[in-house]
Amino acid sequence: MIPEIVECEEFTELAVRLGSLMEDGELKIDERIASKGYLMATMSGGQIVFRTTRFVGTIPVTPKLSVKVTPRASIANLSYMLVRSGVIPTAVNGFTRGYMPRFVAADNVEKIYGRSLVDGAKLIAKRGFMKSYVRNPNTPPWRGRFLASETVRRHASKGVRYRHEFDHSILSPTVIENISLKEALKQVRTWYLANDKKNAIVKEINTLLHDLWTVADWESPRADLVSQLARKVRGIPPQLSHYRDPLWSAFLILQSMLPEVVFDGYVKLDSLIIDVSAVFEAFIRRELADRLAPYGYKVEDGTKKPCDLFVEGSVYSVHPDIVIRKDDEVVTLLDAKYKTDPKEQDRYEVLSFMDAMNVSIGGFVCPANGVDTSRFLGSTAAGKKMFGLRYDLAAKDPNAEADRFSANVIKMIEGNYDFF
Repeated sequence: MIPEIVECEEFTELAVRLGSLMEDGELKIDERIASKGYLMATMSGGQIVFRTTRFVGTIPVTPKLSVKVTPRASIANLSYMLVRSGVIPTAVNGFTRGYMPRFVAADNVEKIYGRSLVDGAKLIAKRGFMKSYVRNPNTPPWRGRFLASETVRRHASKGVRYRHEFDHSILSPTVIENISLKEALKQVRTWYLANDKKNAIVKEINTLLHDLWTVADWESPRADLVSQLARKVRGIPPQLSHYRDPLWSAFLILQSMLPEVVFDGYVKLDSLIIDVSAVFEAFIRRELADRLAPYGYKVEDGTKKPCDLFVEGSVYSVHPDIVIRKDDEVVTLLDAKYKTDPKEQDRYEVLSFMDAMNVSIGGFVCPANGVDTSRFLGSTAAGKKMFGLRYDLAAKDPNAEADRFSANVIKMIEGNYDFF
């Protein structure tokens, strides 16, 4: 039975008839949803009122009803943020639905993610493509690594003297990660040849494909490749962290082809729920880290390196989202708030961060709301200066918006309040 899907935006309320949540006379809401806080539920006027929070995606409420929460940011920008942030969406196991593709509104997906894919593949090519032992499909006789125990078990113990077993595994770059990169690069090249064949990226892709000539082409259905890549991209080990961004890009690019390889135009995947707040925080930190490094700044995740709140002991600690250092000295800190209007408690929290880390400059990073702009909020009696910076999640050019925001952060550090 196909469940009813009700659509609404994040941070809004949705009233649902009580009868639609009843099963055999009992009120039943999916325990996985209730325990995770994906939706907040209250009773009002004989109806259940759900309030959506920072999570977006298709959220199963009952076997008969699901809530599709759409983000305020454009789907294309949200998916770009996912690539850059590295935050893994939560899969609700056992609840599947059709995607065509997952990010339907991401038109010209090759153009959106092509540059990210190519830049990441260049870094991989520079460091060397990963390899793994794979079975040789054309096993030569009497070659390979001799398997003594297997030979005894299968042949010698049965009196067969002239038959032996060999391991024909070879170290090869033909692994799912490299195959995915190659197939995605070919798809991006095809798009540019059809739409912008004079673009310099075509030459870059040809060079990368030449580097990948030892990687076999994918001959099976594209959906199988995406399925295998989906499992790989969620568990990239630290030593292969340079594969993370390009594999996310390849994952999104390859998904755009799924409607062409399955009969009904859909592929069944676990329902994905995205914590946009976590994506926003990690995305801002990553953009700042890349853009502030040439100026001598180092951007850190303060949640991984907490600081003691009191000098007398370590019972309480503070965990700012973004800590910026220069010459090993903390020069500013920022707290990413996925809300248009920070509350009074949020201001107190940032001031406690600044006091604990002995920093005089700090503030918030919030999504643009169409009214406020990045600005200086004021100074405390102790000389602490607080700022409110805005990031436009609906920007048509994500790279230009990241450049603008990073320039404002540098201005904040340098005491220049003439923000862009």
